[in-house]
Amino acid sequence: MKKIIVLFAVVFALSTMAMAQLGTDVYVGYNLGIKTITADGSDVTITKEASTSNTSFIDLGLLVDYEIADGFSIGGGVGGAIPVSGNIGYVRTAGATPTSMGYAIDGIIGVDYTYPLEPVMLKANLIGGVSFMDMSHMGYMVKAKFGVGYDIGAFTVSVGAGYELRNYSIASSEAGGKAGNVMFNSIPIELGLTIRF
Repeated sequence: MKKIIVLFAVVFALSTMAMAQLGTDVYVGYNLGIKTITADGSDVTITKEASTSNTSFIDLGLLVDYEIADGFSIGGGVGGAIPVSGNIGYVRTAGATPTSMGYAIDGIIGVDYTYPLEPVMLKANLIGGVSFMDMSHMGYMVKAKFGVGYDIGAFTVSVGAGYELRNYSIASSEAGGKAGNVMFNSIPIELGLTIRF
């Protein structure tokens, strides 16, 4: 039964790719921090900058997608974020020096819907996936955004905003220690470029 399901999935994926239109979505933006929530573990302490309680990011991403139906695309890619204000620090062992968050790397999948009003387009995106903070703490990210684009032949330039959630678990370096947790809530304001081949 497993072989049949795997075979069906492969045939479905190949037929979808053969009949679909290949595209690339690139986005870059500023994520305005609206709420950063932290929970300390048994040996994990998470601190915030004194100037603000919310973390803001510069984020970017690249998705390679397939148009599976008129206006609908699905795809996968990579993304990332770098904190620019309100950064957090974390200590994994009591008494150690805090480590500041440096960056996050994301492995993402996305669903995109575009409604054409020629040459203007209304766009809606849902993106999510696994995320690694400083390549050592695993978590996830989810983003929903809405925007307006302008169609220039095979290119669409768009601007949009929405909501993004990032959640990470910070493991204790002590055996059996309880992990800490940090959750970033932000409003992404992004500029995007879609290229259809």
